[in-house]
Amino acid sequence: MKTRAFFLLFFAIFFTSSAYGGLDLDQEVIIIPDTHNAKPYIWNVSRNPKDYELRLEYDGAEKKNDIQVKFSIVSESELRADDLHVFVTDEDLRFYRHIRPVLGNEGKYAFSLDAPLPGKYRVEVVFKKGEQWINLRKDIKIKGMRKPGIGDSKAGDEDYNVKVKFIPKKAYSEHVVTALFELHYKGMPLRGLEKIEGFDMQVASWDEDMKEFIFATPKQNLGGNEVAVSLVFMRPGRHAVFAEFKHKGVVRKINFVLYVFEEPREDSGLLFQLKPSD
Repeated sequence: MKTRAFFLLFFAIFFTSSAYGGLDLDQEVIIIPDTHNAKPYIWNVSRNPKDYELRLEYDGAEKKNDIQVKFSIVSESELRADDLHVFVTDEDLRFYRHIRPVLGNEGKYAFSLDAPLPGKYRVEVVFKKGEQWINLRKDIKIKGMRKPGIGDSKAGDEDYNVKVKFIPKKAYSEHVVTALFELHYKGMPLRGLEKIEGFDMQVASWDEDMKEFIFATPKQNLGGNEVAVSLVFMRPGRHAVFAEFKHKGVVRKINFVLYVFEEPREDSGLLFQLKPSD
């Protein structure tokens, strides 16, 4: 498995064995699911199904900051793309964009991409069909010049601090792991957390081989400075996790790397070699 470079942005990651620290009985309790109760938390998605085709149009040699991308979704069945999102990252999983594309008169979706460096970028298009998500993906190659000044940092980022606790401490493939985000603003618990499309937070993740992509939102929207997002990673290894929250009208991004261990399995046929005791 090839090594990739990852960025840690403006927060620290902490580990804990308890979800509740100092529990305020006046607040609603954040419910942490059983790590074995995975099914309700697995992202219900079909990746690149055969009856869907993603067609992308773009100029990969653009020298200006914004690359215009258009795409259409071709399907043999009736297409109804509800709740459509576009997620973009680069090969090193440093760059991240979560975009809501615009549907044009010609039936094609369009968005601008402020790619900072030439190279290959992964485009994940996800939308809902009934209760299931459809995930269509393609890579695009950009040959343009380096574009300085493009990054994820925003004015005021220095006023925020985010701590992430994992429950349980270690994440295992095919098991639930909950990331408990503690949001602070100017040294105090953040107040006035705003919803992003109805959710306290939106989370996206790729594994280091970019074979598994996950989009997740909290199942509880308590609106406080603690946000719990439960996920099930199916592949072991490193996963880059990107989270977005909104405060004072600004969406801010944080990211970290989570190592997912292979699910421990019992071997009922295991033989033990024992020596006689003295």
